[in-house]
Amino acid sequence: MATLSRAEALKIISEVFPHEPTIVTLGATVRELIATVGRRENDFYVLDSMGLPVAIGLGIALGRQENPEKVVVIEGDGGLLMGLSSLTTVGFLKPTNLVLLILDNGTYASTGGQPTAATTTDFAAVAAGCGIHAATVDDDAGFRAALADAKAADGPMLIRMMIDQRSIKTPYLLEDPILLSAPFRKLVGRA
Repeated sequence: MATLSRAEALKIISEVFPHEPTIVTLGATVRELIATVGRRENDFYVLDSMGLPVAIGLGIALGRQENPEKVVVIEGDGGLLMGLSSLTTVGFLKPTNLVLLILDNGTYASTGGQPTAATTTDFAAVAAGCGIHAATVDDDAGFRAALADAKAADGPMLIRMMIDQRSIKTPYLLEDPILLSAPFRKLVGRA
């Protein structure tokens, strides 16, 4: 049974990966990350592109292969289901600097909490079948251990963190995506 909320999991991720380029999926996750840890120049907020964070992270990781710093993707179960085919490309290209973190609460949290098909999909097995190191965890200690492994090991690696459906109330983020992404673009441009 999942013991962490999305906000709690996001706080742990930002503690373990405080400076690494991080691609963050959709509205609810972006809003909770900003509310929990604040804005960070290393976060790229993917507000309206469901299913694309893994592909975006893959492109950035491939462009930074000589940089030992990890590229982190925070995706939800609904977004990964929408972009599941990107795992085959990650497994084929095998960027050693890519970490995929799937926060799975079994719902489409950004669109109203409708259930996803994640309950019948073993994301770790799918990732492993694509040649990606993978693990599923469901508590604080397991998540921290898996994140430490991902930070130290050559990737790619996928961690499916089972979270509960608690959320925190946050205002909508109604900013121009170009302006919102400017600090991140500057960060990866100077690497």
